[in-house]
Amino acid sequence: MTKVPFMTENDSGRNRSSKGKMTWIEYNGHEVADSEFCIQFINKTFNIDLDKNFSDEEIGAGRAIQRMVDEHLYWTVVLQRWVYDPKHGIDVKKHMKVPWLVFCIGRNKIKNQSYAQGVGRHTEEEVLQVMDEDLQALSKFLGKKTFMLGEQASQTDCAVFGMLSQIHWQGFGGAAEKLYKKYPNLSAYCERMKAEFWPDWDDCITHGGTRKASK
Repeated sequence: MTKVPFMTENDSGRNRSSKGKMTWIEYNGHEVADSEFCIQFINKTFNIDLDKNFSDEEIGAGRAIQRMVDEHLYWTVVLQRWVYDPKHGIDVKKHMKVPWLVFCIGRNKIKNQSYAQGVGRHTEEEVLQVMDEDLQALSKFLGKKTFMLGEQASQTDCAVFGMLSQIHWQGFGGAAEKLYKKYPNLSAYCERMKAEFWPDWDDCITHGGTRKASK
């Protein structure tokens, strides 16, 4: 989105940062963990501001949306994928080559983390209700706009697209995908983001683990 050159390394031996986070970057030997701090670091290092053309009110609303996505919707998606959806266990084994024991350990870790966070204390039905309400809120906020804050992409879109893409392209036909389909403007939004910023999308993915990404 910012035209900053980067390279993705798929290192199965080290897929987490020193904080235990999977979203992390390394720049000139300096590690930055957590997506929010990664964005802040990139903004400062390369003098980038995706929000410069928006008002304080719009930026504030975008921040609230980002928080809902990162700290609330995220947990509903993770629970649906790792705990409630038995089919996903099969998909993980097939495409990620994760042994069943490792998957079970990961699932229990998700249960414990989500319980401590709060969302995991609810029933599956309640979690899906929360997910639906968050998706509905995003749909209403987006409305007929091209991007979340208007006709230009913002930092808010980084968080929203990152999360919605997990349902849009990796819903596995489960409950999350069914809820998501109730909001066609979110689906159209994901396709716009893909077309605008990833014209080489098909070269960057593994197509369900059937081939290696060429970029």
